[in-house]
Amino acid sequence: MPTSDCILDDICVLDLSQEVAGPFCTKLLAGLGAEVIKVEPPGSGDVSRRLGPFVGEPPDAEHSALFLYLNTGKKSLTLDIHSPTGASIVQRLAQRCDILVESFAPGALDHLGLGYAALAPLHPGLIYTSVTPFGQTGPYRHYKGSELVVQALGALMHTIGLPDREPLKVGGYTALYTTGISAFSATMLALHVRESAGDGQHVDVSAMETMTVAQIHASIQHQFGRRPSRRASTLVRAQDGWVHPGLERGVRDDTWSRVCALIGRPELTTDPKFSTPEARREHQAELIAILEAWMTTRPKEEIYHTFQHLHSVAGYVATVADLYTSGQLGARDFFQTLTHPCAGTAQYPGAAFTMHGASWQHARAPLLGEHNVEIYGERLGYTSEDLAQLRGIGVI
Repeated sequence: MPTSDCILDDICVLDLSQEVAGPFCTKLLAGLGAEVIKVEPPGSGDVSRRLGPFVGEPPDAEHSALFLYLNTGKKSLTLDIHSPTGASIVQRLAQRCDILVESFAPGALDHLGLGYAALAPLHPGLIYTSVTPFGQTGPYRHYKGSELVVQALGALMHTIGLPDREPLKVGGYTALYTTGISAFSATMLALHVRESAGDGQHVDVSAMETMTVAQIHASIQHQFGRRPSRRASTLVRAQDGWVHPGLERGVRDDTWSRVCALIGRPELTTDPKFSTPEARREHQAELIAILEAWMTTRPKEEIYHTFQHLHSVAGYVATVADLYTSGQLGARDFFQTLTHPCAGTAQYPGAAFTMHGASWQHARAPLLGEHNVEIYGERLGYTSEDLAQLRGIGVI
């Protein structure tokens, strides 16, 4: 059992995943105190080390902002797992770990003797989490996927955009980060089951299925005979950005009259086009024009607080810069300052949740192969001569 306020400080994770979803899962495990050993190809490292944006010039493997974020708190081990020697080292490491996370195409690790079927007999308690675009089974299992592909095939994109235009992709790596959270949740559940039943298991995470769950509201509508459709924007332009006034639903009976008084249009209180939430939805374009005349002269955050105090379900579109000055995030110590020997000092987003009595571990991402001597030498007993030989033949 854990001996400190880090709830996973007795758990060791072998991270064979790359890019975004798998590494985000293991990042969360590291945040809860697990020791995460990240296995990277010699020389090149995780593919995310070659993806921008990069901190400073010239771009190199130690300056990828994506890698620096996704791999906080981990230990880096370089190893060619496709070589027979490398595969045997992975087997040895897996027997000393509680969790293995991988993102290879289904069947790829089976050919190396590193699939769940091969490792489970060596370590029956191993939790083996596979994170792929479409899962380990089904006709799509060998298809390649990407952020755009899984958003599209999971039908999330069908719900995004204007009604009379093409569907839009949600920005960034939304699908892959969400898949990483699914993998983290499922892995933690499997860990809980092992604590009570004693056995490990194979956790199969599909990015497409994660996205299908993400748009589940549209699926529910479809099941009950309604055709899901995209809606026009409800955002109103403010002086320095965009605001959602939140007057369509979930508001108190007196909210609309107080808003009318605020914007200097008390006569709208009894106007049948706006007097009910349903009427305001029906005449949304006209309502937006009325509100915009008042809002364009005021800052978005001021409008947000004012409308919230009137009990509307208001919000504003925050920029990334806004996040770093957010009073809410600041009060919860969300951003943490970390210093990396190559990339320097920066503020990193913290945990998406807190747990009473459990601390979140904030530590920088590793340099490529930074922990080779510690893991190979102290953990597996290799001598300096052994390591030189393995390095010479390209295994590490």
